[in-house]
Amino acid sequence: MLAMQSAQIEVAQNEPFQKTRDSTVLADAAMRGIVPKATATRALIKVTNKSGSAFSVETGRNLLDSMGRLWVIATPAQVEADGGIATFEAVQSRTETIKHTVSESEPFYSIEIPQSEDEDYLCALDVSDADGPYEYRDRYVNTEPGERVYHVEADDRQRIYCRFGVEDVVGVQLGTGTELTLSVSYSFGAIDLEAGSPFSLEYTYNESENNLDFSLSNIISLGQNPIEFSVLKDLARYPSIYDSNAVFLGEFDFLVRRNFPTLQFLSVWNETLEEQVRGSSIDNINCLFIACLSADGSEKTSENLTEEIEVEDLTGTQRSIVERIKAADDSYRVRFFTPVISPIEITVTARVSTSYVATEIKEKIIEALLSEYGKEAACSRRGQNRILYRRVYSLLREKVPALTEGESDMTVVIKDYDTQASKPELWRFVDKDSLNVSVSTANITTPSWG
Repeated sequence: MLAMQSAQIEVAQNEPFQKTRDSTVLADAAMRGIVPKATATRALIKVTNKSGSAFSVETGRNLLDSMGRLWVIATPAQVEADGGIATFEAVQSRTETIKHTVSESEPFYSIEIPQSEDEDYLCALDVSDADGPYEYRDRYVNTEPGERVYHVEADDRQRIYCRFGVEDVVGVQLGTGTELTLSVSYSFGAIDLEAGSPFSLEYTYNESENNLDFSLSNIISLGQNPIEFSVLKDLARYPSIYDSNAVFLGEFDFLVRRNFPTLQFLSVWNETLEEQVRGSSIDNINCLFIACLSADGSEKTSENLTEEIEVEDLTGTQRSIVERIKAADDSYRVRFFTPVISPIEITVTARVSTSYVATEIKEKIIEALLSEYGKEAACSRRGQNRILYRRVYSLLREKVPALTEGESDMTVVIKDYDTQASKPELWRFVDKDSLNVSVSTANITTPSWG
């Protein structure tokens, strides 16, 4: 018990500098206003009419995909009879309407948003009463007393609340008996569907609708799942950001990473770092430089040559990043570069007791390094990723106990350790091809009683 208590105290002492506990990371996310919400996938659906009468695709009708997920038709279309074809847009989401009566008037009155029982995630919220809709306002920024606004927040247990204001201070304070209508939308976030995947109407109203064939034409915009815990832990490294605005402390990396948590890789740097790498240029004045790769991998990457991406060649994700940065600070110009894939070469030579199987120890070493520094690891999603020797040794001793027994030993060599990550656009990670692990066995006697 004393040993466990000692470990807890040690972690607590380090907590103000590097958040490691799950509860601390979640509390940090709550203080930053990070809400576990998803973004709905938007798709283009093709419909073929095999009936003898024309069909009108109406907005608001529901479709089901092959997995039974609900899609809402977002744009209308007219389909001619006898083989007519048309396309329309649909959004993967469903909406629940919740009626709530204010039990007692109090400052910052809150309503907990129920979690979905279908394993999908909150993606949107609308609030209204008899006098009309309320407007969403993040953290009550620029909100005058009496304005009909609401704020959405999450606590350290990831419970989500809709919160209102205080009379004569900010927003409106709800009166006792006020009846509210909450329209809560849920979505499964990022959905991977192949072109041609079948769809069907949730309900049919006449015989001719049974002769309609719906299929996926293409994905217009891939949704996003809520921010993963590993990403939250990475975001906890950054200093506090007031109102999520990158102008304060210049944390544009945090700004982009928070709003685009599913990026496989992201590096944001300024003109100072750019000129340290490639020299001075008048074109670098007041510029932000970005290299990124979205979850669907639609952006260009390079093996060894850095290329600037022209404005007309930007992907949807890159254009959205520009919009987000401009909303935070429109004084910057934004330039995109291709991420340069640069695997980190690590050689591990280990010696363990003959009581262990060398091939099993080798697999454990590879598994530990790939889990911590592989392509999908949190640290590998950032630019200028630098692997520290002390962290590698500590990691292997923790994950592979055989390396800590008796006179077992190991040596780690990281190629180009002193010069690695010199360029901010390098996407550095460890893969199986860049790992060279050799394990030998020897008669190692561990002092023991017996």
